[in-house]
Amino acid sequence: MSLSTCQRCGTCCQKGGPALHLEDLHLLDDIPMSDLVCLRRGELAFDPRLDSLQPLQRELLKIRGKDMGWECVYYSRQDKSCAIYGHRPLECRSLFCADNDKILHAMDAPTLSRADVIEKKSGLWGCIADHEELFPVEQAIRLAKSSSGEALAISPGLDEMIRLEVHFRQSLAEKVQAQDADLWAYLGRPLWLVLSPLNRSLFRYERM
Repeated sequence: MSLSTCQRCGTCCQKGGPALHLEDLHLLDDIPMSDLVCLRRGELAFDPRLDSLQPLQRELLKIRGKDMGWECVYYSRQDKSCAIYGHRPLECRSLFCADNDKILHAMDAPTLSRADVIEKKSGLWGCIADHEELFPVEQAIRLAKSSSGEALAISPGLDEMIRLEVHFRQSLAEKVQAQDADLWAYLGRPLWLVLSPLNRSLFRYERM
């Protein structure tokens, strides 16, 4: 096989599921919201164009990873295959590790957000708006970075914010009879998980 042919090594799928773009909107007929995650504006995410972690300037909807990791939920390591190959998103169709030009161009295409798929007058949108107002990512990151200089310290302000956000999520999950992971497309990941790269001790909130 030549380098002009995909080797099916699975590296791209193991690094993470793709962000969705406006031209992928029709794929949501085949991809359930429970298989998506929202990365909120301000979250730190790896930008291959800059080869570094950067705060997101706009939110993204992307195919979620397995458990707490990023390996695409649709990727099978056993046979190195994709469960939605016939309905794969733009970034998957564009990605070829021997030539990054096409994927870098695709990444600049308009992305999907929650506002594109959720009715603005719905109760669900009201919950999303409340969550964004009460628990903005930028504020949480500032609190995490301004915590005491002691290793693994968590400031009282950040502790309160995380606990209140956990309660918010638990209340909504109970109301709609869902698991927290089912809400990731709507509320994003829990704040403690979003912030965990800054402070590994935040995993203590997983047990709440």
